[in-house]
Amino acid sequence: MRGSALKTIATLCSGGEGVGVGAQDAGIHHLWGIEYDDSIAQVARNNGFNVVTADVTTIDPSQFERPDGMHASPPCPHFSLANSQARESIEDIAIAKAIVRFIETLAPRVFTLENVWGYRKSESWRLVINALNRLGYWTDVQHLNAADFGVPQIRKRMIVRSVLDGWYPPLPRPEPWRGWYSVIEDLIPGLPDSQFAPWQIARLPESLLKAVFNDARPWRGVRRDDEPAHTVTCCNGGGTFSRAFLVSGGNSNNLTIRDADEPANTVVSTSGEKGTYPRAFVLNRANTNGVNGNQLTVREQNEQMFTVTAQYVKNHIRAALHGRVVRMTPRCLARFQSFPNSYILPEIASLAVTVIGNAVPSLMYQRIIEQL
Repeated sequence: MRGSALKTIATLCSGGEGVGVGAQDAGIHHLWGIEYDDSIAQVARNNGFNVVTADVTTIDPSQFERPDGMHASPPCPHFSLANSQARESIEDIAIAKAIVRFIETLAPRVFTLENVWGYRKSESWRLVINALNRLGYWTDVQHLNAADFGVPQIRKRMIVRSVLDGWYPPLPRPEPWRGWYSVIEDLIPGLPDSQFAPWQIARLPESLLKAVFNDARPWRGVRRDDEPAHTVTCCNGGGTFSRAFLVSGGNSNNLTIRDADEPANTVVSTSGEKGTYPRAFVLNRANTNGVNGNQLTVREQNEQMFTVTAQYVKNHIRAALHGRVVRMTPRCLARFQSFPNSYILPEIASLAVTVIGNAVPSLMYQRIIEQL
């Protein structure tokens, strides 16, 4: 199943087609996709993908052309550690049964699936893996980090690779991690200004404030809501490039910081709602395995950006660039997800971030499907 064996691919629960972008970059033709939300499906169509708006649980698989490969990304909120109160729903089971029907009817030579790691313990996954085993697929299940595939973001997900009547190849060798700063460096001059909330400033250690603002007086460089922003510069007086520090968003008091050349956090679908874009020195509440806490995590310069999750809809992410506080735009998030600049984002920010945050990083999928 290597080289040119895969010519076509189709997707279930398609979203904005991060998978489609990755497959096309691997030289594989996207045949069709199915997405329940018409506004999201339209974003995919605007980018040239044949995605129909339909309920995968009710549509007949036999009306679709058989692809060489098929991918499914069933909704993950009920399986995420960030949502400790969630439980697997009737709808989750119905989607899993629909995935099984598509596999049974169309018999793709390769099947892939992406979800959060908690999905592996669900009844939904049990239905899918039992069907794959029964139908003669050889299946590999891994907990993979998108950062190891050249994506400038820490995003760990359950990745399933199944090959019909054949052995799956090894995964590609891990690539060096990419810092988040270089990915959006050209966008920084145009990023919108913002401010840190007083509670965010109050929780910063003095040593970190000094490091960020390069001044013996740690509070200098911080602007209140009623003060103008600093002059935007690319480097300081000593010739050192400006740095940005990122802190994760979520539902607790965790503080997670990214230096200028570290990767980004996972991008998730709620990052674009009112008041919740990543910003370059970010002090947001974070959620660690569904448990609230006060842990401060500092990332070194060779690390990536945080995972951008759905929690960012209600929690701002800000960045400090030597005195200028900015927020990141959907285009920044798209780059953290490895979407190309040619990908057309919707004008509505919340829709754009929903599409970006729910997507499979296109570069990660390209690397995985190339091996198949």
